[in-house]
Amino acid sequence: MSSTQPPDGNPDATSEASLPTTPDTSTDATIGRFRDAVQSIKEPPPPTERPADSQADSQVNSIDRAAAAPLKSVVAEQFVLVDSHGEHRATLSLDAGGGPALALSDASGRARAAIRLGVDGAPSVVLYDASGRRRLEVALKADGATGLGLYDETGEGRAELVVAGSGAPSLSLYGPNGKRLAKLPTTRER
Repeated sequence: MSSTQPPDGNPDATSEASLPTTPDTSTDATIGRFRDAVQSIKEPPPPTERPADSQADSQVNSIDRAAAAPLKSVVAEQFVLVDSHGEHRATLSLDAGGGPALALSDASGRARAAIRLGVDGAPSVVLYDASGRRRLEVALKADGATGLGLYDETGEGRAELVVAGSGAPSLSLYGPNGKRLAKLPTTRER
């Protein structure tokens, strides 16, 4: 049995003894394996002709196939996708509250979209303009309420459409100073 295989023989299971003691080394190694797997997908090896009699060529090709085999899982606290210039284009991580978040960035590295799942299980999607200001947000709250928020070029909320968990809809419009200009239904109509 190899030192990297767990005692129960299941290569997908981990044991306490097989885990590295330094998390940075483990994360670096995992990211390295992930990067190698992605690189093998992006740049497949050129096709080679192999003689039917050559045992050495057969061994080399079996090693190539093993190196290109997809990983069954990659475990890390954060994944950062970079483009060919090293710019961060996507990050999958846990936000400050502990919920998973996916942030997508433009070629300049500015966040343009984010998908989050709060610790309470409530999902949201936020779109940002080229200046990095929030312009649109769609959210589903844990109590069943749904909402759509529209923001101006300064990032101030200007319109909000909400359907409460009870099913009651409302629409609010705001001025540039944040003061509510209109609300439907009015408090009398409820």
